[in-house]
Amino acid sequence: MTFRRMAFQIFKANLRRYLLFFLCSSFTVMIFFTFYSLYSNPDFNDPYQVNGMVSGNLYAPFLVIRVFAVLFIVYAQMAFLKFRKSDFGLLMVLGMTSHNIRKIILFENSMIALASILTGLGAGTVFSGIFFFIVSLFVNIGDSAFILTPDSYLYTIKFFAVIYIVVIAVNLLLTLRYSILRLLKESRTAERNLIHGKITGVIGVLLLGISVYNMLTHYNPSDARMMLINLGISMLGVYLLLSGLGDWLKLFISRSSKAYHKHLLFSSNLIYTLGRSKIVLSLITFLVFITISLSGIIFYLTWNAEDIPVANNPYDIAYSEVFGKNSISPKILSEITDHGATPLLSHQKLEYIDLFNFKIFLDQNINALIGTDYHVEKDHFLNLAIVAQGEEWKNQRPEMPTFDMKLAAGKHTLYSQGILFDMVFNPVPNLMNGLHIIVNEEDYMALKAENKKAIGNLQLLNFKDWKKTADIDAKLNAALAKYNKDNTESWYGNERQEALVFSTKSRISDYLQLQESGRFGIFVISFVGLIFFGASGIVLHFSIQTDLERERIKFRKLNKIGITSKDVARIIGGPLKVLFFLPYALGIALSSFYVVSSSRVEMSTALEPMWFCLLVGGAYLLFQVLFYRIYTKIYTRNMLAHIQLLDIPLIEQKGISI
Repeated sequence: MTFRRMAFQIFKANLRRYLLFFLCSSFTVMIFFTFYSLYSNPDFNDPYQVNGMVSGNLYAPFLVIRVFAVLFIVYAQMAFLKFRKSDFGLLMVLGMTSHNIRKIILFENSMIALASILTGLGAGTVFSGIFFFIVSLFVNIGDSAFILTPDSYLYTIKFFAVIYIVVIAVNLLLTLRYSILRLLKESRTAERNLIHGKITGVIGVLLLGISVYNMLTHYNPSDARMMLINLGISMLGVYLLLSGLGDWLKLFISRSSKAYHKHLLFSSNLIYTLGRSKIVLSLITFLVFITISLSGIIFYLTWNAEDIPVANNPYDIAYSEVFGKNSISPKILSEITDHGATPLLSHQKLEYIDLFNFKIFLDQNINALIGTDYHVEKDHFLNLAIVAQGEEWKNQRPEMPTFDMKLAAGKHTLYSQGILFDMVFNPVPNLMNGLHIIVNEEDYMALKAENKKAIGNLQLLNFKDWKKTADIDAKLNAALAKYNKDNTESWYGNERQEALVFSTKSRISDYLQLQESGRFGIFVISFVGLIFFGASGIVLHFSIQTDLERERIKFRKLNKIGITSKDVARIIGGPLKVLFFLPYALGIALSSFYVVSSSRVEMSTALEPMWFCLLVGGAYLLFQVLFYRIYTKIYTRNMLAHIQLLDIPLIEQKGISI
């Protein structure tokens, strides 16, 4: 038999292994392409057709999908190569050189990579259309059309080509260390655990402590780089903690000689499992952490969709009249407000001067509107930041130290009296395109005299029940758009842009957008969660299968000294519980802490989001329990059949959980 024939026969015998690796790779490419096709869809990203809060909900999941694709492909490749090492050892015994082995690795992995990308793109082309249709059922996508751009294909090909090239190159370099003896013993020997020891576990705990301290003291929602660094420290801490956990467990068990000898086989098996599976456990912890964190935040925001619009909009509906725009007559306004589903309670006005880059307010008008007693001194001004209390981080601009008033008599400089953070009025679109300052009466009147055409009025409306103002808000926006079109020149040459800039800012519009965004976010995160759940199951399966031969040899030897099927079931179940549930416990704990820390700053609350994290984590854990019971039962049956212990029915009669 020729070497080529021998290699083909080995390939044929291990077809199931190739198929599993190929399917995992293809599925990853398909999911990546599906998300990117929607993420890059020009219609879906058009704010005139799709709510920006909806399309923005794709950013975080797609970023996670990219990280997941890298980690999952790399791990699947590592597991696949480990399956093949004993085959390579046999081929080298028969005379193959390391150069020939590298050719086989290059050929096999290149073919699988190419086939995975092509199959994934083909399946993704079909599935992305289905995915787009499902999305349209959850949110209003307007006139958005399903579009597949060439960039979707090119970006996906380049992304995965880079991953596969790097992975294959690393595997080829590792062949320089191959030897016949090491390859033949690969499946029958324990992995060399280079990173271990109690000190390693302590370092891991210290890194997690540093991460906790940074989140509590230096968390800044706008600093994405710091957030990623902190997340990296946490994941490294988890990895080192898991690397040293076996040694600490061994120390703890050995303190009681009676317990140590009673559970000798179980404890040694557990310690070995922790040592060899730290990469798997860390990867699953990351998947669980990301899924639960995003889910907890989305569910909390959706649950509290009523509170956020109220906090961000002091008035039910607001719009601005300036430069002739939005100057509808009081009669038209009354017709709209008087025939709505809820009565108008109050209608207030706030005058201001619009200098384009600056919006100037009079301190007395602000005090009359919100019941304060701000007093701006002569030759000074107050910086006004329109943000809700507790959300000062959202306005990161530095305090403007001076403001130059351009008057007929010349330039007059005002000096800052400080910065005021207060949601004085709704953040109306055409009022938020500049800085806001408050001045005293003398300076305000001087500016008003020089800028008579720039005098604007902010119209502030309150109703009995703001939840019933959707129709009023829609009619008012239609009336404003019609007035501007019929009576003013277009500023932007685009009716949709014009209508957006000079639209109202209302609680009901924010509420409806949050609801729509929440539905889409829940759908996307649930979809990603199911993918990650399946991926964690595949990773566990790879991990268990790579050690299958060693486990069979162990149990065959134990069988010769009288082990029963009952003992086998118990020995198998213990380490598998660690693999199945330890990363979930760590992921739930980490996600709860991160969400609590971030929401404490971003949402001025902490415990409420944590409960949603625990709820999602509990549901995730329930699915894992079901998966554990099914997988363990099948695995134990196969192991008992292999070592020819035939008393499986006896196990079931005694009610032993396998």
